Amino acid sequence: MIQYSITRPLDITQSTIDRVLKPLVRLVAALTDCHLRPLISNLMSDETFDKDAIITALVEETRKLRAMVSKLEEKIEHGEAFDTTFAASKYASRHLKREEIPSDGMPAKHVVRLINDVHLCDFNPLLNTSSYVNVTSEEEEQAVALIGAQINIADASVYPSSIELHNSTVNMIANLWHAPKPPNGQDYVGSGTVGSTEACLLAGLALKFRWRKWYAKRHNLTDHEILAVRPNLVISSAYQAAWEKLFRYFDVEAKIVKPNLLKDKMAVNAKNLVAQCDEKTIAVVGILGNHYNGNYDPIWDIDKELALLNAEKGWQIVRFLEFMTLIVIVHVLLTQCHVALQKGIHVDAASGGFVAPFQELSGKGTPGHYDFRLPNVLSISSSGHKFGESICGTGWIVFRQREDLAEHIAVTVTYLGGSSDSLTLNFSRPASGPYVQYYKLMRLGKEGYMTKVENQMKVAAYLRNFISNLTHPNGQKRFQILDGGDTCCLPVVSARLNPDLGLHYDDKDLQHALSESHWYVSGYSLGFENPATFEFEDIFSDIDQASTMFRIVVKSNLSQGLAENLAHKIKETLAVLDDLDEGYEGVKQKIAAMKAKAAVLSEIPNVHKPTDKRFKALAKTVLFSKHMERKKKERSNISGSIVSQATC
Repeated sequence: MIQYSITRPLDITQSTIDRVLKPLVRLVAALTDCHLRPLISNLMSDETFDKDAIITALVEETRKLRAMVSKLEEKIEHGEAFDTTFAASKYASRHLKREEIPSDGMPAKHVVRLINDVHLCDFNPLLNTSSYVNVTSEEEEQAVALIGAQINIADASVYPSSIELHNSTVNMIANLWHAPKPPNGQDYVGSGTVGSTEACLLAGLALKFRWRKWYAKRHNLTDHEILAVRPNLVISSAYQAAWEKLFRYFDVEAKIVKPNLLKDKMAVNAKNLVAQCDEKTIAVVGILGNHYNGNYDPIWDIDKELALLNAEKGWQIVRFLEFMTLIVIVHVLLTQCHVALQKGIHVDAASGGFVAPFQELSGKGTPGHYDFRLPNVLSISSSGHKFGESICGTGWIVFRQREDLAEHIAVTVTYLGGSSDSLTLNFSRPASGPYVQYYKLMRLGKEGYMTKVENQMKVAAYLRNFISNLTHPNGQKRFQILDGGDTCCLPVVSARLNPDLGLHYDDKDLQHALSESHWYVSGYSLGFENPATFEFEDIFSDIDQASTMFRIVVKSNLSQGLAENLAHKIKETLAVLDDLDEGYEGVKQKIAAMKAKAAVLSEIPNVHKPTDKRFKALAKTVLFSKHMERKKKERSNISGSIVSQATC
């Protein structure tokens, strides 16, 4: 009988030896005896007995048995990994392949450890005030999200109760936004989405198809001829990046109106906005809380101007007689029934949809209505994962009505065992969003949301007051406040370094320097790529694109105590920046600059390559920093590229 010895020592426990390894050895011996005895017997009985053949057969059988034992050894080691820590396992020193699926799996707890290690390299989300995304959750909410993650809500026939929960959530939100009551006790018309981007795209598509039907009938165009007519959408230049996707993906022209920054705090002028409308306009977008400074567009004024325009141009689908009394009649009738206006409003309430209603409940609302109480508002979208407090990607779209609006994007699904309408871009999607949003609505209630928003506004007021009172050693104000203050605004503090100081650093430098204290604010320059012209332009009518500003988003986790620490760090950081001879460059900027310079040099043959030391010295210079800014600007002017500020 062939003896087999394990050449590689195993670091395993005695219990494993007794329980697994000893039976394994007996198994191998038995297999060896079982495999080779018949083989040798057959060969010995063969008249053409060949010694070499026996040796060859033995070698082959030995190879197979070695492979079998090797696999069994790996299984033993894999089992042992469950009984030890990650640091004591073979996975702690294993190089992680990022291009291929590993040949063998690993224990679940070790996979979790690997993912946690990746997450540790992220910025601390609780100290990230640049983002609007909610980062806190309760254990119960996490459990609800896990339940929803295992449900594909596209299959209404299998998950009818989950669909009912989804519809109940839509109804609650539609009521919050004062949507007209549906006929015959039906559900409100809307849908949960993966975020406000999908919600904006759905609204844009519904409005585009609605316009297409009207325009074709008005100009006697066939279904084929109307496809050659390109519609437009009128919107402020302070829009979020979701709309760039609509312009690019769905072939809609952007008509951009630039608000001013210093006087109106980025709130678009209603007359200027509506003046851009023409026959090819599918809608006007009003932003209920832009992402730069949180200020609200005057939706109430936009509605009045749009009503006048509709009356003047005869763009109502239902016509009336007296022009002088037309506005009053339209407003009265439209609050009673679903009369379709050709030029309507989409309210982009990505952030304000879960703030403005509760400000109104607390008696600190806007001067006018901003929702479906205005007759020209056709649709409203919002993010649930921002001030709606959902912990996972969640969005909502609510339409004024189904007829000649939501029906244009409704797709009836019948192949999943039943019949149901889908209003989303994607069929398959987890139920986590609706589940968690329902949890938060039931958990907080109107009173809870109202108190939460009041607290956020108080913390924002504290930070705003602190920043506005900071002074430079020369006695001048440090900052110029750019947000809307305590009214008509999200809980956001927005400001810029006082340009009259002539500082050698800007708001982006402040962002990088402040990050050394683990706090992250959003600093950015005031330029954007106009999607209509592909030119890099000023965002605002009164401020150059080279100017900078920063914002602090006061999310629900930013308590008064944390705000006081942030205020202290801002003051401390400013003192450090004052003492520097040149502008501050963060580590990320230095590395990016070095890589960019190396990439440029690598494309030029026969050029002396500077050493790492020279790279580092070069990257620290203000001259090189300005050079990289110019190169970035040049690249952003390339036709067809999408350049926008982060919306989160």
